[in-house]
Order: sequence, then C-alpha cells, then structure tokens
Amino acid sequence: MKKLLALMILGVLVLTGCQTQAAIEVAGKNVRIVEAEIRKYPVTLEYMGIVDTEDTRSSAFKTGGKIEEIYVKPGQQINKGDQLIRLNEEDLRSAVSVAKAQYEVAETQYNMAMKGATEEEINQAKIRVEVAERNLENTKDLYGKYQKLVEAGAVSLQQLQEIKLKLDLEEKQLNSEMEAYNRILKGAGDDELQILKSQIDIAQVTYQQSQDLLEESILRSDIDGVVLQIQVTEGDYISQGMPVVIIKGEETTVTVGVSNEDASIIALGMDVIVRHHNEAVKGIVETVSSIPKNQSNLYEVKIDLEPNTIPIGSFVNIDFLLGEEEGIFLPMNILLNEGIDFVYIVQDERAVMREVLLGEVFGNEIKILEGINPGDQVIVEGMRSVKNNDNVEINE
Repeated sequence: MKKLLALMILGVLVLTGCQTQAAIEVAGKNVRIVEAEIRKYPVTLEYMGIVDTEDTRSSAFKTGGKIEEIYVKPGQQINKGDQLIRLNEEDLRSAVSVAKAQYEVAETQYNMAMKGATEEEINQAKIRVEVAERNLENTKDLYGKYQKLVEAGAVSLQQLQEIKLKLDLEEKQLNSEMEAYNRILKGAGDDELQILKSQIDIAQVTYQQSQDLLEESILRSDIDGVVLQIQVTEGDYISQGMPVVIIKGEETTVTVGVSNEDASIIALGMDVIVRHHNEAVKGIVETVSSIPKNQSNLYEVKIDLEPNTIPIGSFVNIDFLLGEEEGIFLPMNILLNEGIDFVYIVQDERAVMREVLLGEVFGNEIKILEGINPGDQVIVEGMRSVKNNDNVEINE
C-alpha cells in the first residue's frame, strides 16, 4: 500500500515537472527581425555649396512712363511670353500724337518749300505757333503751381511728374511749329530742300518708333523661369531702360569648393544629389577646376541642377555619387559587444549569437563583411533582453 502511494506521488511530480518545462519552452521573448539581403548602398562625398543661376535677367521697358499694372509677384513661375508689367498708355499715346504732328509738319514744310507757300498757308503756320506757345505757357504756369503744392504736401510727386512730361512734349511741339513757320517765311534753296527731306525721314522714323513703344507698353518675359524680384510698384514713374523685374531662368547651378584629393575623383558628368530643407534635386557635374582658388586652396566644382524651387544664394548639402557598395547592411544600433562584435539571429525559434566582422559605415547602417548570410533572420528589436539559445517569438 505504501509502495503504491509512493508511485502515485512520484507520477504527480513528474507530470507537474513536464508541464512546467513545457510552459517555459512556449513562453518565448518577443523580438522583431529583418531578413538579411544583398543590397547596394551609394558611395558619396559630402560637401556644402551655394546655389547660383546660369541665366538671371533684368527686364526693362524701352521707354519711360508710369507703372499702371503689375501682373506677377516674387516667387511666381512664369513662361516665355507671359505678361509682367503694363505702362500707362495715355502718356505713350500723347508721344505718338506729337511724333505724328511733327512728321506732318515736316511734310508740310517740304511741300511748301517745293512750290512756295501761299498767304493762307503762312497764316495757318503762324496760328499753329501761337497755339503751341499758349499751350506751353499754360503748362509752365501749372507746373510752377504744382511745385509749390508738392512742397506744401498738397499733391504727390507723381502728379508733378505727369505735368513735367506734358511740358516736355509741348516744348517739342512748339519748336517744331516755329521751325516750320520760319522756313515758310524765308523760302528754301536746293540745300534747304535737302535738309527738309532729311527731316521728313527722321520724323517718320520717330513716329514709327513711338507707335512701336505704344505696342510694347506691356512688358513680357523672354524666358521660362521664376520671378525673383519686382523693383517697382504701381504708380511709379520709370525711365527708359530701368530694370523693373528680375527673373531667374530655370537652369540653376551649385558651386562648391573641394579638396585636391576629392577633385581628382570627381568626374565630369558625375551624378549629384543636392538637398535643401525637404527638397532633393538631381544634378550632374558640369565643370571641375584644374587650378585651386588662391585664398581657400580649394578646387571649384560647378553642378548643373534639374528645375527646382531652391532660392538663389541658398546653402545646400551636396552628395557626389561616386558609385555603389554591394553587400549586407544592418542598423548600427543592433550591434552588441562582449569582447567581440555580435548580433542575434533567429534559428528554430531560438536566439542564436553570431559573431560579425564589420566594414564601413553608411549613414545609420554598417556593412557586415562576415558572420551573416542572405536570408538570416537578424533580431533588430528585443536583442538586449535575450541570451544565446533563448526561446523567442517574432512580432510582425
């Protein structure tokens, strides 16, 4: 009876021990893995450079006048032929009217000199001179009053400039009418006729130019690009040829100084990645200087960029793509060391220590020269809580 009882107790203990061992075997530690694979990692040279442009243009009107309307704003992408700024056409139309009148006066003078002026034609010429004189005198008085009003702050300087423009045009008109009247009075010889014919030609060219300027009262872009700066505001008076808009062409470059050693391995046409904040732009090496700069002793490299929105003058990070490194790369933060470098892999649901031989660092990863094979399940999370041969469970 005692023997039977002892056998029953022993059986219970054995069964309980088996259940405890089974529970230990099932309760594996949670880990996350990556499967090792052969990958290619870019080999780069890292520098900083500054963005420049191959084509920055200042656009200007061929005549002066008042800015009537601005169609674009800084940073706006534009295409060739897009409208930029419009001048007030009233002033330009006045210039056309004056040029036309001068051309007609020159023709009249020539025709009268050829056939001799009648008394009626002389009287008409005299009347035109008198009208031009009165107009000029009235405008002079008005200009003087506006000067005083500007000093008192009662009118703007722009209003004064408008009167000045009108004054200039009326002075030209009076001079032209007086010349015509004087020529009619004294008649003309052969030399005088030749001069009159030349004046017709000049007046005709001036008339045509004034018409052309009227047609060009709207300034248009002559390239595709981005508006960098607008140097006027609506209502401003500008002079002929004054830059009003600066446009950056689509072709931008990066200039960077590199060491002698690096200049020897940077080749023309080499691919480049340029980074500015969150923007990454592709480029190629356009030129590599063979002579260093005197002050820095660095060799200048110019990089041609693809279309981008990086502002001119910005500092950028540059990666020269020298080639590719092939192999197995693992995150550096999974490496462990107890006198040797090692990682854990998962085999048959257990953590297995693997000694590794390390290579070069690429960003946050390092090349594994020996110890890991393609397809190995490398533990990348939970590796610090396991020991060799521990049971593990893989989290997806």
